Amino acid sequence: MKKKILSIVSAAVLTLSCTAVAPVWAAESDYLLHSTFEEGSDQWSGRGAASVKTVTDKSRSGEASLYASGRTASWNGATVSLGSNFKAGQDYAFSAYVMTEDTSSPVTFYLTLQYSDGSTTSYPKIAEVTAEKGQWAHLEKSSFTIPSGAKDMQLYVETDESTCSFYVDEVVGASVGTEISEPPAAVQMSKGDINYDGSIDSLDIVAARKCLINETKDKKTLKAADADSNGVFEINDALLIMQFVAGKIKEFPVVEPVVVPGQRKYTMEELTEIVQKSLVNNEPNDSHMEKSGVKYGTIKRETYFSKKANKNKPYNILLPANYDESKQYPVLYLLHGFFENENRMITTGNGTMYTRQIIGNAIASGEAKDMIVVVPFVFTSATMNDATGFADAGSNEGYDNFVDDIVDSLMPHIESKYSVATGRENTAVTGFSMGGRESLQIGMKHGDKFGYVGAICPAPGASGSWKWNSESETPYLVMITGGTQDDVVGLNTPEGYHNNFTRNNVPHVWHVVQNGHHGDDSIHSHIYSFVRGIFQATT
Repeated sequence: MKKKILSIVSAAVLTLSCTAVAPVWAAESDYLLHSTFEEGSDQWSGRGAASVKTVTDKSRSGEASLYASGRTASWNGATVSLGSNFKAGQDYAFSAYVMTEDTSSPVTFYLTLQYSDGSTTSYPKIAEVTAEKGQWAHLEKSSFTIPSGAKDMQLYVETDESTCSFYVDEVVGASVGTEISEPPAAVQMSKGDINYDGSIDSLDIVAARKCLINETKDKKTLKAADADSNGVFEINDALLIMQFVAGKIKEFPVVEPVVVPGQRKYTMEELTEIVQKSLVNNEPNDSHMEKSGVKYGTIKRETYFSKKANKNKPYNILLPANYDESKQYPVLYLLHGFFENENRMITTGNGTMYTRQIIGNAIASGEAKDMIVVVPFVFTSATMNDATGFADAGSNEGYDNFVDDIVDSLMPHIESKYSVATGRENTAVTGFSMGGRESLQIGMKHGDKFGYVGAICPAPGASGSWKWNSESETPYLVMITGGTQDDVVGLNTPEGYHNNFTRNNVPHVWHVVQNGHHGDDSIHSHIYSFVRGIFQATT
């Protein structure tokens, strides 16, 4: 009977024929930078103590804008890397819209460039505007010269003195002489109003029909078409829209999504957007603290036999609080850098490593899943005990050997000794510096075994296709972190890997830590965000 009803509904929907225009949200092709925030944070992140997220209740154009809050100083705000499209010594035009409701007096905003010349960091102002409360103000500059020798360039929005929260929208950067058009007016999404014309009528019924036939992928269209808010556009939504237009219902129902264990909860694009929106520049201080009433995991030192090295190698393992062998836990493999060892990422860094506390607090707050964390000694060689030099071929080979050693020896050992949930949906890898390079190579070579891949200030030299050949091997999440004050690999090395994935249309989180160094601050910030994203793609 259910199939018969659906076939009748299908026929009713598909026999309608009119033309309807779905909304189009596309950047101007000649803009080098165009952040509309319609599909997420567009690689923007918080600067200083500020955090950013996309919101849909306020916008200068379209439906969404970026909201910066938690500011404790005027230079705190929202920032984005300008990347390789922008060249030192050349002229560019910039435009951005800002608005605040968190003040009783006008606020002066700046659009500012941060760059390094190799020895000092400079912060020239690009544009300035005074904004009245609740009104969008336009930051614009028709010609601004990026200073010669500038590198590691960041564009950011700040204020003169105020620490108010604020909104940013429609940010554009283009070659000088490019006409930057005034953006169209803001719109608000209404369930059932698929063509965003302000009313739900027969044109929306036709738009629903087209969505069913063509299987549209446009997220804004699908969001409006999902009349019952269950997260999926399906034929029942088209029926509800028909009933609404006919006057048979006055409002759309809200249907809870059906959750099936192991079912895919987020696409790669959706999980990437969720993690990108929640990035922090510096993890909260209390994430380092052991809090009353919270139980933290236990660190144990063990060894495993490495086939590649033909000897036992050490590792540290962090077992979750109340570890229970009757349960199965996903596993995060956390890799150290050159000249470091299995203690670096878990107990000892430049100072104290707070990995145990950061992960424990994330689990206790319900923001991360219970997990096992394995921190191995990465260097793998049958003839050498440790690396001897950056330029030494044997030292580099010792690190590259781990790409296979983790799969051939370490993972089987962990899975036989501990209560582990196997499969790529339950396995993650990330690493720092040389370990970051290896984690990227592990993720690309062994995509069938790792569903979550990260890299923190990764060293140069990673090679691979920078894409995956099939959906079954494509990770659920890829995250790359770089620090603007990294004096070892610079920001340009991780940014190069970020650009490789971008060129291959691989969704990924690009995490720039403002004032982050090649050390603990970038590591802690990455771990704080990464553990909140891993193991979340499936239920």
